[in-house]
Amino acid sequence: MQSVNTQKKQIKIDDLNVSYKQIGSGSIQIVLLHGWGINSDKYLKLIEIMSKENTDLKIIVPDLPGFGKSDEPNENWNLDNYVEFVDKFIRSSTQDRGFELLKNILKKTNIKKIMNGGFSSVSNSNSDHKKQINLIGHSFGGRIAIKYAMKYPEKIDKLILTGAAGIKHRLTFKQKVFYFLAKRGKNIFSLPIIKKFQKYARKIIYKLAREKDYNQASPRMKEIMKNVLAEDLTLILEKIKTPTLLIWGRFDNSTPLSDGKIMNEKIENSKLIVINDANHSLPYQKPEEFVNFIKEFIKNDA
Repeated sequence: MQSVNTQKKQIKIDDLNVSYKQIGSGSIQIVLLHGWGINSDKYLKLIEIMSKENTDLKIIVPDLPGFGKSDEPNENWNLDNYVEFVDKFIRSSTQDRGFELLKNILKKTNIKKIMNGGFSSVSNSNSDHKKQINLIGHSFGGRIAIKYAMKYPEKIDKLILTGAAGIKHRLTFKQKVFYFLAKRGKNIFSLPIIKKFQKYARKIIYKLAREKDYNQASPRMKEIMKNVLAEDLTLILEKIKTPTLLIWGRFDNSTPLSDGKIMNEKIENSKLIVINDANHSLPYQKPEEFVNFIKEFIKNDA
């Protein structure tokens, strides 16, 4: 198996410095969007395995704004802002330049006809097909990918969702308490009797509500998280016509398997695969198994 070289790159989009990782420079392009509270580092093993399996891939994983080494957004973004960011990022990062461009032109060119005095490349339809990307979304990244696929279907060849967020559920009592405190917390925690224990009280509340991501976020990212969670994507699932693979861990407690089943039911051209001994961390918990399903899905024509 050939060794792989992960490139660490940076790009500027709308005054934000965005870091991303890239493996390969092939004609089949894959963009992976990570979950909330983590970054591209978490998927290194996954993309290395994926690139070893197929040398014709170009795999790109950005640190979404507010995560990893990328800048935080300069205002309180919502989901649409992330969708537009991803579109600009894809357009900027997937364009072939310099040697990569020449290499891919030669790949698509009939060398025999050139030698005989003609210049013939692959058909326009095939060329257009290659310009599309395969989009993988995990958790929060899946939420972005769903809305991106609805808005820009012509830009995606295949869609892969794993532990994807977006189905809104009725709040549990713990979550109701948490969201109340997230909204009114400043006033409550400033009361003299509580102020002395504010730091510890917040940690206990976040732990009880299982909102570790919120607790660790900066003030701006806390507001962004609330904006993103406010949107229910259930109604737009039926608008997605892109061939879609849903891969779910049976023991996913963050986005339960029932969410995957709803998506499978509502997304017309979709298939659901359940991995029994996996949870929400599936892409980096079972990377080899995950890659096998993706490889088969991308290889097959829709």
